[in-house]
Formats: sequence, C-alpha cells, structure tokens
Amino acid sequence: MLNAQAADYKKPEFTLELTITGVGVDIRLNDISIEFEKRSGHSTMTYEVNSSIIAGVNELKVITFPFLRATLAEGQTEEYHEEAEVKVALYVSELGDSDNKTLLSQIHLRPGLALDKMASESRVIDGLDDVVLDNKSKPLSFPVITFEQQITATRKTLPVQDNFPRWAWQDGQIIEDTQENYNSLLAAYREIYDAYKNRDREKLLALHAPRSAEYAIAFYLDGGVEAGHKFLSTGEMLDDTESRLYEFHTETTKLDVFASGRMARIIDAALYHPVVFVHKTMDIVHTMKFGFYKNKAGKWIMIR
Repeated sequence: MLNAQAADYKKPEFTLELTITGVGVDIRLNDISIEFEKRSGHSTMTYEVNSSIIAGVNELKVITFPFLRATLAEGQTEEYHEEAEVKVALYVSELGDSDNKTLLSQIHLRPGLALDKMASESRVIDGLDDVVLDNKSKPLSFPVITFEQQITATRKTLPVQDNFPRWAWQDGQIIEDTQENYNSLLAAYREIYDAYKNRDREKLLALHAPRSAEYAIAFYLDGGVEAGHKFLSTGEMLDDTESRLYEFHTETTKLDVFASGRMARIIDAALYHPVVFVHKTMDIVHTMKFGFYKNKAGKWIMIR
C-alpha cells in the first residue's frame, strides 16, 4: 500500500466517499462533522475535504444510531435495521487525477450485527490498525433529543505529508462548553446577522476573510481571499430577492464544540444556526453555517 507521505503529492486532493443505508449517522474527520443524517434511507456521496485534513495522522470517525421516526417526539427506532450499513473511505490523489488515488483509511460498519462482527468487512490496510468500536461512550446530544443508542467506530489514517498547511484553528484555545462561551459566540453570530440585516457587504467580507483565505489555500485557488469569497459565495443571500432574513434564531440552540475542542458553533436539533433565511413563497429554509475558533486573545474567529 502506497504511503501518502512518501508519494509527495504536489497538490493533494482529499475526498471522502460515503454510502449510508438504513441508519442514522454522523461522519467526522478529525472530529469535524462531514455528513449528519438522522433518518433512514440510502445515499451515496463524495465530499472534497481538504479543509478538514491536517498534516500527519488524521482520524476518521463514524457515529451510528438507530434512525429517527417521522417526528422528533416519536424518538428513535428501538433497534438497528438488519440491513443498516455505512461505508466510508478517505482517499488522496493529485489534483485533477482522481483515477489514481491512494486509500488513506476506510470503515465498513454493519451496526445490525453483533459487536464483534460489525466492522469485520473493513479493509485491511498496511500500516493501519483495525477499526476501534465503542458502544458505551456518552451519547451524541442535541437540545431536543439525545440519541441514547449509539455505536462509534474510529480509525486512524496513513500520514499526510508534513508540508500540508497548518490551519489557524489548530493553534486556537481549547473551548469549554460553558454559558459564557455560548453567550460570547452568540454575540459573534449577532454581528453576522446585523451585517446581513444592514446589507453591509463590506462587513460580511471582513468577517468571512479568515475563512475565505484558508479555503483558497485548501483548494489551491488563485487569487487568495477574493478567490475564497467567490468559492464560498460570501454574501450571496444579499442578492437573493426571493428570500428574507428570519428573526435572529436562538430558540432551543446550544453550544456545540468539535474538532477535539478547537472549534465551536451554535445549533439546534435541526442543525439550524442563528442566522437563517427563508424563501418568501416556498417552505424552504437556508441556514448560514459557520464554525469558529477562539484565538489567543480570546476572540471568536469564523474559520469554517
């Protein structure tokens, strides 16, 4: 098996390929949620995840839980569906050459089987330990519902080259789940909300600048911050005449700390953030999703 560090990719492109069937799941890379699905179904998707990769060894995590019934009030189904299945694979390739890719880590989980069989179909990868399973850790919790039944599968990756960019959030403060942090982060969201409300495009560009700069680096965009703004469509909702800014959303929201304590966001059970737009005629909600870190001076910085 080719080692990603030895391959010395000039412009490494990292992709996460997912297949989810009949199970609730939160798929994380370095404790950053890539895909969250509360209800049953079948889906296959691929994500470009350069912005969630770090130099060295990364960690792939799959958190599964019996899916929700039709409404939150009905709660979870009692058992995993017998055909419940999650396949997750992290690859690296040279930018633009996805036909020649290296498998960095992979988890194939069937939570309907006995614990000792659940990950038995995961691929053996030279240089990697097997999948680690845990069904006793603290459940993933949201303001309206806690997923009491839960199984977590984790696996390290082959190393990423040492010269891969180091992100600002990696050197941020460790964030604790406190009322003080909730209140101060909510104030940062309010600043974004007010910029939208006042149609202050320059303010929005300034607030998004650190995030846009890192995305430009992560995805090899020419043009720095401006290219990052274009990539992320910064401020696009100001130009959407079919949508309106909803009132500042704080009902049932909570502080959600992730990235091993280095980033945080404010969400509710539906994963809505405080800044929300709604379509004027159709029942469509567009929530503005942000991830923040706290710098050495204690200031919240939008970074993801």
